[in-house]
Amino acid sequence: MTQDEKIAFEEQARILLNEIVTDALSRDSKVFILTDTNTQQWCYPVFAEKIDGLAAHMIPITIPSGEINKTLESVSYIWKQLTTHQAGRDAVLINLGGGMISDIGGFAASCFKRGIRTIHIPTSLLSMIDASIGGKTAIDFMWYKNLIGTFYPAESILIFPEFLNSLPLPQIRSGLGEIIKYSLISDPDLLTFLPPKQHIAAITTDLLRACIHVKQQITLQDPKEKGLRKVLNFGHTAGHAIESYFLEEADVVTHGEAVAAGILVALWLSVTVVGLSKEILKDYQDLYLQYFVPLEFANESIPDIVERMRHDKKNLGEETQFVLLRSPGQPVIDQTINPTLIEQALHYYLSIKYRYHGDTKN
Repeated sequence: MTQDEKIAFEEQARILLNEIVTDALSRDSKVFILTDTNTQQWCYPVFAEKIDGLAAHMIPITIPSGEINKTLESVSYIWKQLTTHQAGRDAVLINLGGGMISDIGGFAASCFKRGIRTIHIPTSLLSMIDASIGGKTAIDFMWYKNLIGTFYPAESILIFPEFLNSLPLPQIRSGLGEIIKYSLISDPDLLTFLPPKQHIAAITTDLLRACIHVKQQITLQDPKEKGLRKVLNFGHTAGHAIESYFLEEADVVTHGEAVAAGILVALWLSVTVVGLSKEILKDYQDLYLQYFVPLEFANESIPDIVERMRHDKKNLGEETQFVLLRSPGQPVIDQTINPTLIEQALHYYLSIKYRYHGDTKN
C-alpha cells in the first residue's frame, strides 16, 4: 500500500467516484466496471444510482462468481475485454464486488499494458475490511490459494456500507473471521464491536473504520510484506490450505470460515511453541463455536492439508512458516513448524466439533 491509496466512506465516496469517472470520460479514457454474476445482479443497480447517469458510458465486464473462478482463465477473459474495447494505459478498471473481484481485478489491472488505473468498491464485509486494502492482488493456480499475484495498490477504495444489507449470513461470518484476527494480533478492543450471534448482520460503520485503521497502519509501514505485514497472515497458513482443500473438493467454504479455523490451529501451535496461555486458546475456541460451525474433513485428509501448506507463498524453501501469538497483541512471525506438529494441531481442530452444540444453519 502507498499513501496514494485513498479510502472514502459513503457520501465522500460517492463524490470521489463521480469525480474519477467524469474526469476519465472527459479525457476520452475508457472506464470499465468489473462485476461477477452475483454483484452484477444485486450491487450494480445500487452502484449505477450513485454515478449520476454515467453508467451508460462505462463498459461492463462480468465473470462467474465464486472463488473457483479466480483463475487465469477469468483473468484472460478480462484482458480480452480490455483489448477488444481498445483500453489504453489511461483506462480505469472499477472492481465492484467482494474479495475475489478486488483480487482478480487488481491483478488484471496490474499486468495489462504494465498497469492501468484501478478502483475498488468492495461489496462484502471481508473485502471492506481486508481484501481491498493494502495493494495485494492474486489469482489461484492448481487449486493453491493466491499462488500468483502482484503488489498493486488501488487508486481509491470506496466504502458503501449499504452493500452489506444484501449479503447472506455466511458472507457476514466470513468477515468476522478477519475481524477476530485483527483483535488477536493488534487490538483486543475490537471484540467489543462484534454483533451478538442473534444479530450477526448488525455491522456498524465504527467497526469497519476500526478494522480498516488496523490494516492501514500495518500495510503503510510494510507495503511489500518484508516484516511487520506478515502478522496479517495470522491464521492464514492453515486457513488457506483448508480453503484450498475444500475448493478442490467442490465444497463451499468461505475464506473467513477457513481463516477462523486456521486461527484455532495457529493458537494451538502458539500454546505449544511460544507459550501462549491455554486460557486464550479456550476463550477463542468458545468464541469460534458461537459464530462458526466447525468444518469437517476426514482424518485421512490431514496429510493432504499439511502438504498444501508447503506450497504457501510465505514459506522459506520447503519449511512451513506460521505466524503465532505469544499473547494478544504480540504476534510472532516466521515460525517454522514441523509437519508432525501441524498434524497434531489439525487433529485438535477436528476434536472441537464434539463441543459444538449451536444451531447455525445459514
